[in-house]
Amino acid sequence: MMVSRNADNPSDGSRLQNAAAAGGLLSAVAASSCCMLPLLLFALGASGPWIGTLVRLAPYQPYIIAVAVACLGCGYWLSHRSSNQQCAAACSTRSASKFVNPALVVGTLFVVAAIAFNLLWPLLTS
Repeated sequence: MMVSRNADNPSDGSRLQNAAAAGGLLSAVAASSCCMLPLLLFALGASGPWIGTLVRLAPYQPYIIAVAVACLGCGYWLSHRSSNQQCAAACSTRSASKFVNPALVVGTLFVVAAIAFNLLWPLLTS
């Protein structure tokens, strides 16, 4: 028996939103891990040689930022698209889960902070 999947299934949309938000958040943390995370850990008093290994991710940071921007863009698009579709049916309900919107915002803040850190660090050290 052949089972057809309905592309308009709301659970598929929420899974995609959750996956895009989680991917954006994780890649945003990875993008900030080479520069901002060691600085934050040092500021909190953590030390050790393992913190220095996070700097090895620096050559990969542009690629990680690109993945983060793609995931966050997809997450924002899916969230906006589903809210428009549901608003046509009933504007009182929100389609985005309680995880998606905060994860997208936090991921965006991390990516912006990582980019700003890379741009401003040479000005601060000179």
